[in-house]
Amino acid sequence: MPSSIKQSSNRICYMILPEGIRKDLDVGLNGLAEKYGVSLVVIDHVDWNDDLTPWPAVGVFKKAKPFGGKAAAFLDKLANEVVPKTEQDLGIEGAERTLLGVSLSGLFAVWSAFNADTFANIISISGSLWYDGLVEWMETQMPSPRVEKVCMLLGEKEKNAKDKRMATVEECTLAAANLIKEKTRASVTFELVEGTHFSPIMPRLERAFEVVFG
Repeated sequence: MPSSIKQSSNRICYMILPEGIRKDLDVGLNGLAEKYGVSLVVIDHVDWNDDLTPWPAVGVFKKAKPFGGKAAAFLDKLANEVVPKTEQDLGIEGAERTLLGVSLSGLFAVWSAFNADTFANIISISGSLWYDGLVEWMETQMPSPRVEKVCMLLGEKEKNAKDKRMATVEECTLAAANLIKEKTRASVTFELVEGTHFSPIMPRLERAFEVVFG
């Protein structure tokens, strides 16, 4: 089973976190779970460049591995295998589910809101919403009517990225937030926060939890 913290019998947040920050968050995640009364599940065994991208695209850096575009298969496994088994093992019924992602998994979280009814709340922290064709795709699609809250947080310095694609992240994230507002009755929050690409991470997690669970 994925790593989990049980604090609630009906509110659960599934988190897809970059490997580099997970080990540094253990204490902070326990505190968030207790403060907001929500169970947390950190999803393991994620192929970052393939599982979290909706369609193939070239990598962002020289000699970088291309993005594999296998999000549909990963979402199917998450929604139909991981989520039911996790909630059965934790004894959680009738769950209000949240999906939280950072960077590419933030992209995946937003994309999943258009492709499944699994999650009531979506949190995207420094989401890679610059991804090729994403905003244009969102313009032609409808999010799940079950989405209730969407929180998008972005570092104020992220638009200064040297890569031209990544430098569009602020305008793309704002466009994505506005599209979801137009297409749903969900409460949508978009905020610029201090820092660079998902750093510092803990204040952003705290702010996102306040928006969604406060």
